[in-house]
Amino acid sequence: MILALPTDKLTPRTADEFLVEFLDYAHGAVPGQPLEVDLRPLHFIDPYGLVTLCLMARYGDALSSRVVFHLPEAFALRTYLGRVRFAAAVDEVELAGPTLIVDQEREKEESEALLEITRIEERTDIETVLGKIGQRVEAILAEELRYTEVEINQFKNVVAELCHNILDHSENWGYLTAQRYLNSRVGKKYVVIGVGDLGIGIKKSLSVRYDVADWSHGAAILNSLQKHFSRDATRGLGLYIVNQICNRYNGSLHIRSGDTRVYIRGRRHWEHASVHFPGTQIAIALYQREGGE
Repeated sequence: MILALPTDKLTPRTADEFLVEFLDYAHGAVPGQPLEVDLRPLHFIDPYGLVTLCLMARYGDALSSRVVFHLPEAFALRTYLGRVRFAAAVDEVELAGPTLIVDQEREKEESEALLEITRIEERTDIETVLGKIGQRVEAILAEELRYTEVEINQFKNVVAELCHNILDHSENWGYLTAQRYLNSRVGKKYVVIGVGDLGIGIKKSLSVRYDVADWSHGAAILNSLQKHFSRDATRGLGLYIVNQICNRYNGSLHIRSGDTRVYIRGRRHWEHASVHFPGTQIAIALYQREGGE
């Protein structure tokens, strides 16, 4: 049996819906049966969706001796997956179907893939990510999103903070990737960062310092955005600073942990019930600065 993908786009909402189906399928599989995921209908995957697929690959590999992802048929998407190094990121699984394509002409700095899928397993991986930002992303943020030097440094701080959160709080390791887009409706460019791990999740992480017995996972997520609300009393920034930067640039956050995904934009938030899955998954959108072209 192959798990069919019911959509042609993987965004935070559809990725979570597909994750529910994946977990039912994976836990209900007959022992010895390969886990096969059909990605052929896909035409679009955002950074959150990419990270979710990477985590599904790792999770499935722990349950089955053989996990197969049937790759998208869309040429443009296969080219994109080649550029973000998807095959290397999910080396636990077998990739079936057309070969992923790396278009050498799109390997240049103008590629919309700001950061390939990068494993965050140790401190040197964070240094590698920040180095890539220095090589490629700074110019894009300055020329296209009209960010100042101070704002670019704040972008770096967001990326570094997310990576450190994985190593300091998840008790696991994870992935990070980023992509730039154009919102044709409003004529603004924006960047989306996706990050995720298979660790202990926000609620359990905060339980080191707080009594979380009566907290829902949604409450734990929202509390993690508060100033000095961290498992580490000496640091206490965590997701707070990420949320502050999102607010400054009219951005947004999707944070998923435990059995809940929370969407935050400005002072408002919306909670979406999901299924329990290890770790934390985050998508951050940062928009072009007001007054930019």
